[in-house]
Amino acid sequence: MSLKNSLNDPQHKFHRRIIVGFLNTLYKNLPKKELPESINSIIIIAQEKLGDAILLLPFLKALNDRFPGIAIDLCCTSYNRKIFEGISFIRNCVSYRPYNLRFSKLIRSEQYDVLYNPKSGPSSTFHHITNKVNANVKVCLNDSYNNPIYNVHLPNDNKKHIAEKYCELLNNYGLSSPIENWLPKYFYEFPSTINDGEYVALNMSAGHQSRKYPYEKWKTIISHILQNSNMKVALFCSKKETKDAQKLKTIFKEKIHYPLNSPDLYHASGIINESVLLISLDTSLIHLAAALQKPIIGLYSNDILNYTRYKPYNVLSKNVKSSSEHIRDIDPKNVIENFDQMINNITKAST
Repeated sequence: MSLKNSLNDPQHKFHRRIIVGFLNTLYKNLPKKELPESINSIIIIAQEKLGDAILLLPFLKALNDRFPGIAIDLCCTSYNRKIFEGISFIRNCVSYRPYNLRFSKLIRSEQYDVLYNPKSGPSSTFHHITNKVNANVKVCLNDSYNNPIYNVHLPNDNKKHIAEKYCELLNNYGLSSPIENWLPKYFYEFPSTINDGEYVALNMSAGHQSRKYPYEKWKTIISHILQNSNMKVALFCSKKETKDAQKLKTIFKEKIHYPLNSPDLYHASGIINESVLLISLDTSLIHLAAALQKPIIGLYSNDILNYTRYKPYNVLSKNVKSSSEHIRDIDPKNVIENFDQMINNITKAST
């Protein structure tokens, strides 16, 4: 198992809590404080995954709207930095991984009103950063492992969508839910590389073995789309699904757009934005499509907690949940049924 795929392992979470618990014995426990009446400067620690980064964007916009002119410094990774670095109202966007001198200088030299860690659970990296940052108030979502080194512990309700959990800080300043989904304007500057009629975007990228969907089931779904509509199919896939995508291209030839010219999320947003809808496994492209306000058919496991937190946010969607922890157990007939209903709804809305 790769390191990336092991991040959600119970064993990995156990080790992480052990490390964080040890750090709590070394770091100074902070007294409880009240949030300031207004925020002039803030440093935010963003998680590494692309989906979590996209879901943080509505909070960033709402924060800037609530406190115009606020100085926002964002800590992210080199992996997801491009999602944030073009946002005009972010003062500094710096990578904490890999660790670098610019990041080290920033967190030691600035004095912030607020440090905000919106991550639900503990992280030894975030613990280290929080301990180094100079901030009048340090804020986290309530967690027994996080709480000792933070002044303010916000509600950590797992029944909330992640986009709304990120906004817990702003709930104390009059924000109401649901919040507005949002993407920076530069996501819209990359037009679709497909100029060949209407198409359905379909994301085969699993990201994790438990999310992988079998080739034969994808073939059944795609066959139905192509035989019962005038649309083509644009295939997104990672290297692990390349062989399956090539086989589908061989069978359906000019009706399949593959490979796609989408080397990053910007180009992917152009393709999704001009599609009729997205059919996708539970990955970051669902959150990208939701922010673009595109209809979505999402494929999920039977993990209710994960579904509650990561379903498409505030957008038209029909989501299919597996009867097991594996998405592969979803019957393609259920996906097809939802596709037909979605297309009918889209057609009626356009007439």
